[in-house]
Amino acid sequence: MSKFHKIKEDLYNFSVGFCMGGANVIPGVSGGTMLFIMGAFSKLTGAIGTIASLETLKLLCKGKWKELYERIPWRFLFGLGVGILASFATLAKLFVWMLEKHQQFTFAFFFGLIIASIITVNRQIKKWTWGAIVSFLISTAAAFGVISLVPVDGGSQWYMLLLYGAICIIAMILPGLSGSFLLLIFGQYNRVWEAVGNLAHFDFNLQDISTVAFLGLGAVVGLGMFVHLLNYLIRKFYNATIAALIGFMVGAIPRLWPWQHELDGRFVYDAPVCNTGMIWTILCVFAGLILVLAIEFFATRKNKEQ
Repeated sequence: MSKFHKIKEDLYNFSVGFCMGGANVIPGVSGGTMLFIMGAFSKLTGAIGTIASLETLKLLCKGKWKELYERIPWRFLFGLGVGILASFATLAKLFVWMLEKHQQFTFAFFFGLIIASIITVNRQIKKWTWGAIVSFLISTAAAFGVISLVPVDGGSQWYMLLLYGAICIIAMILPGLSGSFLLLIFGQYNRVWEAVGNLAHFDFNLQDISTVAFLGLGAVVGLGMFVHLLNYLIRKFYNATIAALIGFMVGAIPRLWPWQHELDGRFVYDAPVCNTGMIWTILCVFAGLILVLAIEFFATRKNKEQ
């Protein structure tokens, strides 16, 4: 691969990480969806599976650094990681502010994004078998059940943060599931993203550092344990697994309905009101749709060039 193509690949990996990180900030939106439509989902799960394998552990214990370096796609992971960190540094506080000040328009944009993502991921289904249909229905019901939960304060002890990290990282990497929404359910959304935003802007304090550290440790453990199961399911039950991912998106999409308000901890969905705000809301929906379809177009063209 030429130097130009390597730089081009690095920029693409950075953009994937940036989109993934930005999506993960919004409750109801999954960074895994962005991974999927940009063609990096299998590559990332494969890389994580390689890192969390016994073979890698053996090389590490034996000190075979050259073999270890050649085994793991460091360049891909580095570009992805830098993109994620960049999105957290630039978008975390912005999205939290947008949700507080312009929730309807923000939700409308991501509502359109998820609709387009469902269309895009559906193209990956080779055949809608009965197994795929059942898988779709079960995951749809499960996702809808999750978004119907009332947010509670699950506590912020270190062991609870480890648990939140393990659960939320799985949701963040799976298309359709939202780690940020689970943080909202656990009563930790504002605390976590404010901590991430503060650290990203070099505003250090012990509470923020401990919050991010324990969440990160839980995420590493949870992801390392889960990714092997996910890779197995995709390899052995491809259609049913992809159908389940689509079901997660379909079941979670009501959470992003633009016209809603909170009442006693529950989200109440309203009917659209015909006014100027409705026009802007619809435009935001189409903006989300167009963005995903554009990303899919360029990702498809990139894959054909390889």
